[in-house]
Amino acid sequence: MMENTKDRLFTISAYTENSPGVLQRIATSFTKRKINIETLTVSETSQPGLSLFTITAYIDPKIVPTIVKQIERIIEVRKAFACDDENLIFVEVALIRVNRKEQSDLTKVEAIAKAHEAQVVYSDEETIVVETYGKEADTKAIYNELKAFEVLQFVRSGRIALRKKYQSIYVNDNE
Repeated sequence: MMENTKDRLFTISAYTENSPGVLQRIATSFTKRKINIETLTVSETSQPGLSLFTITAYIDPKIVPTIVKQIERIIEVRKAFACDDENLIFVEVALIRVNRKEQSDLTKVEAIAKAHEAQVVYSDEETIVVETYGKEADTKAIYNELKAFEVLQFVRSGRIALRKKYQSIYVNDNE
């Protein structure tokens, strides 16, 4: 990550109509300013036809409002906002596959997983897969412990997040 020293991690959420091309238009808001998107998650919401884009990026705090306003100008976007971690409830999921050299490795990996409130979700004679969820720091902590078993694969989802303070998002402009 090559963020500027004045940049901070922000989570930008955008509620959008579920239609083709929205992802490209939102991503352009970042690429125009040479801002690298760290994570991006898109999911359906409780309102039919409405999707939630959750984007994390290191951004200069002075330009965050400009980016949010630009995203809100996209026709399909109903509402966008930016938050720092203190104002969010957030989580990510990770899968870590490690090498299984000895039969006893499974017991050792299960103990590490349990200590991190994670779980072994798959194992065979050659590998063990651990699923973990939480904050990025939680993922890094278990990853670092599992390095002793030779990490073969690692994948982590983008962040899913809700603001701590509830704000209703309406699909219809007249509501």
